[in-house]
Amino acid sequence: MKIKDLDTIAVLGLGLLGGSVGMAVNRGLGRVVRMGYSHRAITRKKALEAGAVDAICDSAAEAVKKAQLVVLASPIGTFEALMHEIKHSLLKDAVVTDVGSTKRLPVRWARKILGSKVRFLGSHPMAGSEQRGVEFARADLFDEALCIITPTAQTKKETLELVEDFWRELGMRVSTMSPIMHDRVLARISHLPHVLAAALVNCSDAEQLLLCGKGFLDTTRIASGPPGIWCDILMTNAGNTAVAIGRLIKELQRMEKALVQGDDKAITKMLSEAQAKRNDLVEKKMIRKELPA
Repeated sequence: MKIKDLDTIAVLGLGLLGGSVGMAVNRGLGRVVRMGYSHRAITRKKALEAGAVDAICDSAAEAVKKAQLVVLASPIGTFEALMHEIKHSLLKDAVVTDVGSTKRLPVRWARKILGSKVRFLGSHPMAGSEQRGVEFARADLFDEALCIITPTAQTKKETLELVEDFWRELGMRVSTMSPIMHDRVLARISHLPHVLAAALVNCSDAEQLLLCGKGFLDTTRIASGPPGIWCDILMTNAGNTAVAIGRLIKELQRMEKALVQGDDKAITKMLSEAQAKRNDLVEKKMIRKELPA
């Protein structure tokens, strides 16, 4: 199936990301009917009022009955149960994707639960914020952001093309990598920063934190993310995140050693290396128009 043939999607989970998917679909694929489901009745009501979906269903199974494309947008810890709930209601050859931050386990669950009847292809739109809830959803959330798609050896060409085109229609740039590589890379550039932000906040008491400046607040912004969702993310990528923490500890130990030894040259070298790498990163992001000039 081509993107032009898509007439119905189901969005399961109607928080910030799920609600934004629905709004972006309405903007970019206005002909497509958007079915929605959330396990909370209040969220279902808010999503419908916000225009995130066209219709709300009382169960995930009902929401997917006519959908050629299903987007799992609930916390990743719910994916396994959701797959069990919808597996007998999915159309033959329906495509299921997601917005989860880890990929290896969802692929394993889909293969075991959904089987060959359904085509699962993981997606990770690199967009969002520390806020949660459909009230923060917006149609432009994905504009110019990167979506990582994680095909496997079993992924059909037409499935890959449909999912790629879907995210492009929502305003995203698309890149592909294997589920295993995705989880390894994201452990360092996404999951580790959240762990570090939490650690930075937790290593000072409340009275000390009141003295902080904007730099500390900027550095620890992501620590305001929902703990339950982030616990799911970390637990579904525990091994890779633990390895990333180990690498960070080694870097901190290098700095600790230089400080103890009074080695200002080593400290300057480490700070200079970090400055140069970050400046180069920012420059490349600006060239690619991922950051404002």
